[in-house]
Amino acid sequence: MVGNWKQETCAIQPDEIQIIADGIYMQRKNIREVVREAIEGQEGYTSWECDSREISVTDYNILKELENVQVDDAIDAYTMQLIEEGVL
Repeated sequence: MVGNWKQETCAIQPDEIQIIADGIYMQRKNIREVVREAIEGQEGYTSWECDSREISVTDYNILKELENVQVDDAIDAYTMQLIEEGVL
């Protein structure tokens, strides 16, 4: 289960990944601090904005593994295997 990215505002700096239920993470990206200046009788404040989505632990782990795949290295290794086998 991978949810759609949504805009989220937080009072404190959020974690990039947070378990929110059994087997469900809240994944965040583009975390940025937003400083609101004081205006006409209102105090300034700081908040945090980010993109967030719910994602199952299983799907998150699959996506992390895919990030670790080095495509160029895999292509080079496969090409070398084909050369060694005489195919190329």
